[in-house]
Amino acid sequence: MIFRRRRANSALQEPSLTETSESIPNPIADQLRLAFDALPIGVVITDRSGGRPVHNRAGAAMTGIRHIDILVRDAVDELLTAEPKLGFTGKTIEIAGPPTRHFAINVQPLEVGGAMAIVEDVTQRVLTDTVRTDFVANLSHELKTPVGGIAALGDIIVGESDPIVVKRLAESIVTEAYRLSAIVDDLLDLSRIESGAAMNWEPVNMAEVINEVVASSKHYAQRHQVQLEIEGNPTVYVYGDSSQLVSALLNLVENAIKYSEANLSVQIRSVVIGEDVRVSVIDQGIGIAAKDHERIFERFYRVDRARSRMTGGTGLGLSIVRHVVTNHGGRIELESEEGLGAAFTVILPRIEGRPSELVK
Repeated sequence: MIFRRRRANSALQEPSLTETSESIPNPIADQLRLAFDALPIGVVITDRSGGRPVHNRAGAAMTGIRHIDILVRDAVDELLTAEPKLGFTGKTIEIAGPPTRHFAINVQPLEVGGAMAIVEDVTQRVLTDTVRTDFVANLSHELKTPVGGIAALGDIIVGESDPIVVKRLAESIVTEAYRLSAIVDDLLDLSRIESGAAMNWEPVNMAEVINEVVASSKHYAQRHQVQLEIEGNPTVYVYGDSSQLVSALLNLVENAIKYSEANLSVQIRSVVIGEDVRVSVIDQGIGIAAKDHERIFERFYRVDRARSRMTGGTGLGLSIVRHVVTNHGGRIELESEEGLGAAFTVILPRIEGRPSELVK
């Protein structure tokens, strides 16, 4: 084994290039050594005898976590002690967490003998690929449902002569078409919000935003027999895009209405605490289990798919909320227990002064 296990506190004491290359005292060699140590990926080089390796600083400590260091070093040892004459070899290892980490290790034989191993933490890349794969799979499923419904209803209506049945089928086609349109609209909104493009930055009165949200959702609340209540709502300004903020809070309020039973209320509470304005949307609905608190903001993630299909929605609303809040330098908090309602709180940095003084 090239990397020998050592006593505790010595796992990261292999020599770096700057520590082992004491000869060649010239500026070019010094610059090469500094550049080698500055590389963000780990590099380990061993000579033809398989003796003590030389590595840069990133190669000395890939993670800073003891047990992961050992596992990565063992994997590097395995590849370096294999037959380097066989040519380029490599593999990706997964180390259980939390969080789970992924490392890509590639070994290349050197013409002068020995071999060079490159170790890269690819955890974020793997996570991005997984999210992309899940997104495509979920999007395909979400689009297939209304499209399939429209096709099936269309086939039935072609051979139907009863005008009452035809009317009912046509209404169902319209409903599915609107659902499909809503998915596309939300995808376009999410793409625009994620990129941060075309944001109309200006001082925004949060009291006016809340009033607009309540006015927009009033009819929806009446249909569900849910009462909307505003608490606080001081005049306070944030710097951002008014339409995006309305969209985010409207998503939260409509979700709260959707998952509330009739004759219950949804509260929109606004308070100023220090340098922040906190807007909470509080319902007495079905609540969200603790295990779903993190994933609830993912695209298309649904706590209960059967219930969500019945109540409608695209599964993109909370993802839009999170991106809007992030774009405005804020954060969102969730307090909820299954069966005991939910409270989503949007926290945004406030600004002081009169509107005329705040416009840049």
